[in-house]
Amino acid sequence: MRTITRVQRIYYLSVSLFWLSIAITLPLMVLILQSRGVDLFQIGLLMGAYSLTIVILEVPTGGLADAIGRKRVAMLAYSIILIGGLVLLFSFSFAAFLLAFILSGVGRALASGSLDAWFVDTLLYLEPEIDIQPPLAKAGTITLISLGIGTLLGGLLPRALSSLPAEGTAVITPFTTTILVSGLVLAILLVVIGLFVDESQTHQDDGTWKQGFRQVPSIVGEAVGLSRRNPTIVLLLGATLASGLALASIESFWSPHFAILIGGSEGNSLFFGALMAGSFLFGAFGSMASIPLSRLFKQRYALLASVFQGFQGLSLIVLALQGTVGLSVAFFWLLYLGMGVVNSPQATLMNEEIPSERRSSMLSVQSLAGYAGSIAGSVLLGYLAKSSSIGTAWIVAGVILLVSLVLYLKVDIRRTRMQEIIHEPETAVP
Repeated sequence: MRTITRVQRIYYLSVSLFWLSIAITLPLMVLILQSRGVDLFQIGLLMGAYSLTIVILEVPTGGLADAIGRKRVAMLAYSIILIGGLVLLFSFSFAAFLLAFILSGVGRALASGSLDAWFVDTLLYLEPEIDIQPPLAKAGTITLISLGIGTLLGGLLPRALSSLPAEGTAVITPFTTTILVSGLVLAILLVVIGLFVDESQTHQDDGTWKQGFRQVPSIVGEAVGLSRRNPTIVLLLGATLASGLALASIESFWSPHFAILIGGSEGNSLFFGALMAGSFLFGAFGSMASIPLSRLFKQRYALLASVFQGFQGLSLIVLALQGTVGLSVAFFWLLYLGMGVVNSPQATLMNEEIPSERRSSMLSVQSLAGYAGSIAGSVLLGYLAKSSSIGTAWIVAGVILLVSLVLYLKVDIRRTRMQEIIHEPETAVP
């Protein structure tokens, strides 16, 4: 028999394994690419191709999960990501890297919204009146702790295996051992999902993959229509797009930025791992802090999100202006603290606006907005970073975050008005 506690444990374990697998390669990914002859602009193109793949497939794959089941789609997703990692391991040309990033994009599109929708629907099935913000905040905390542990492990592995061939000269090098370990974690995740995820009560088996693909166009049409008709969803998608743009600029350029500050990347893998691990731990603290902060803000999730969206923007701008390692690290970590606070209020607002039977496809629409921003951040800000400086690109991204806080304020105004209408006493009829 399923209980909320059991469902949470399964979901949190799955989330932790997935993000651990991603994080192990995260601190060194750009450096791996550079060691094999890829320049900053090409890295931006690879990130853009990855994001574009997700943009094309995001909503259709969410519709597929709604049609045939979230578990089956999640299993396919993580299998493709695993294959993409193996292609990456053996890549030495831009074309091969492009294939690896596209495969990873296909997997991430399939994964987006699948287990998340299963989790929220199962919680609401077991306890219809549950406040989903605390469980989502805990999931966010576990995600960020896993990212922190993974990045720290990713920094330690090359140091422990420093006797391997130099970067760019062989398939197995100190840096690329992180790809191998990441694949092992993904294999464990596939076993966990296969054995423990049960959606028999929240989603009936709707037949074959072929039948599911036939349902996708109508499901996608419904999801897009709902997104356009609901003003709150439109505002939330706009804020998500801005966040995706800023995050892409951070993920693409943080390691080259800090490499310049500390005088190079060779022999400094532990610094990069510790730096990124610290940022995710700050994000985890922000995620847990969102629970008492939500109570302090009286469940005005949009207002809370607006405050910390602005906090992120200011942190990124100040980070861009720093020239010393210590202050740069401090504001880099504060930036992630702000992200951690915003995530669960944003997720709660979105889930409250969408119907259960279309949860995967609608969460995929939200991810689509984030990746659309990521394309802009990777390509446009990548070009700006190459032609001007990384700091200039970050200042532009920070300004965009500051402007986007207005979108959350508009959501707060709409929700406050709706609450006033709901609780407005009926006028007595004489």
